[in-house]
Amino acid sequence: MEGFLAGLLAVDVICYNKYMENILPPDYRGPASWTTVAKEAQIEFEERRSRFIGICLPLTSGEEAEARLTQCRAGYPDARHWVYAWRHIFPEIGGKYSDDGEPKGTAGLPVLDVLRKGGVDQAQILVVRYFGGILLGTGGLVKCYTQAAVQALAAAGLVTMVLQLKMRVMVSYAVYDSLRYKLEAAGFHQEAADFGLDVEWLVALDPAREGELRAIVAEQSQGQGICLPEGLAYAPKVADELGGID
Repeated sequence: MEGFLAGLLAVDVICYNKYMENILPPDYRGPASWTTVAKEAQIEFEERRSRFIGICLPLTSGEEAEARLTQCRAGYPDARHWVYAWRHIFPEIGGKYSDDGEPKGTAGLPVLDVLRKGGVDQAQILVVRYFGGILLGTGGLVKCYTQAAVQALAAAGLVTMVLQLKMRVMVSYAVYDSLRYKLEAAGFHQEAADFGLDVEWLVALDPAREGELRAIVAEQSQGQGICLPEGLAYAPKVADELGGID
């Protein structure tokens, strides 16, 4: 199902970028940060002839979660079960899980627990099962659905989205490269640049570092650079590890 996964990946890039492109209102009072998955990933394994496919992906809303479930069912029409769990906290709090015909508490809830234990939000895990003709028992089902969720989450990796201030930086072509390098070395998150009469791009930073950013821009551009505040937005900070996933 490479075509199916590729199609979802293409959508993921668009959805994930919404976090980085969205400028929030000045009075925004949402969470300071959340941990989500860095990219979509898929794993697969077999247990006593049953085939399990775990898919983990970033999520922007409950509506998107339902759409992804529909895509998953269409992508694997011959599967016996399409188990899922999802959580999100932005722009509103929500979540849901389903055993999809498996014995109660043996499928959807274990998948949801993997997200909970990892402190992972804005994410969905889907587990597709092709029944192999051998009953696994309740304990076997919990083990397999948990394994599929853990492996899919590990493959996707984690990223922490942090509420930051976005500043639009505008400088001449002559100082662009050196300034970009200087800001990267200082740990500022920079987005792609627009090349017009001058070069301009967005920089995401902790609001407390606004003065530092202005000072670097002024120094590198000999006072000719411009920094304009755009507003608050979420930008990624990569997590070092999976944070408690067993």
